[in-house]
Amino acid sequence: MIKEVQEVKVGGRTRRVHVRPFAWNLHAPTHMEWAPDGRLLVVERTTGKVKNITKGGDMEEAKPFAWGLEGPSSMCPLPDGRLLISEFWGGRILDISSGGPASKAPVFCEGLIRPYSITSVPTEGSYRVFVVSSGEKRALEDVVGQVSEISNGKALPFLTQILSRRSRGTEGFTPPWSWPEEWSVYASQCSKKSWTTFLPGEKGVLILAVSSLGRIIAFPVQEGPQELPEVAKKYTIAFDLDNMGGIIGHPYNGFLYVSQPATGSVLAIDPKEVRAYSFDPPVVTNLPSPSCVRFSPDGQTMFVCSPTNGVVWKVEGVVS
Repeated sequence: MIKEVQEVKVGGRTRRVHVRPFAWNLHAPTHMEWAPDGRLLVVERTTGKVKNITKGGDMEEAKPFAWGLEGPSSMCPLPDGRLLISEFWGGRILDISSGGPASKAPVFCEGLIRPYSITSVPTEGSYRVFVVSSGEKRALEDVVGQVSEISNGKALPFLTQILSRRSRGTEGFTPPWSWPEEWSVYASQCSKKSWTTFLPGEKGVLILAVSSLGRIIAFPVQEGPQELPEVAKKYTIAFDLDNMGGIIGHPYNGFLYVSQPATGSVLAIDPKEVRAYSFDPPVVTNLPSPSCVRFSPDGQTMFVCSPTNGVVWKVEGVVS
């Protein structure tokens, strides 16, 4: 059972956090994103749909915004107004800005192996787009992930040799014709708000949560491409973290918030202080396998996906 009211320690003091279901009867909701027009969209991995949950409530019969997708995973709004989505099973990135059937959506990039998280990084006068996917497949004990740049619609390896880990909370969602689910790459990227928030005024920084290393990395994109183990030595901003899901930056307070599916919690990260997070208390806990985390535009409400029970939670009181 989830406690509706939790008492947690945030910033050295006890705070009351309220947890309630916001949208329910969803099917494996693994990722949310605010669309350019202000709608809160969520992906349903197993039904191949994207649904509008802005108003919350029972989503079982809700008309989908987009459908017919092959394992939809992560969405990313681009500065030019387009909305991208990755197809984990389809191996491609689609432009779903107009919604509707996937068969009519323009293909942004294809030929990827199980793409998941997408993000855009601003540069001087432009932006670059990156995706986390599986990389080489040599043997089951030697599967690696990678970050590819897909800015021009073609995948170019950017950060390679990302160690893989089982995707907790999504067991059973991999189809039988795919690779064994226990070797899913479980590295996730932040969306636009993360780096623009905690690195104000700075451009060209990619934030990457690497679950297999237990680290969060802030990497200047002008220094790529490189192998990730070497990058981790120089650009780690948080370490000793448990299995990680989604990561997002708060729009105002400068902190990063990362979900930890194995412990059912969300943890706050201060990017200005590089340190271990082994004993930091979570800002909210007892959530069923939390994956994606997002904030309301005013920064006061946190939304958290639980793919295992089909609920998006509304969490209030995390931010004063």
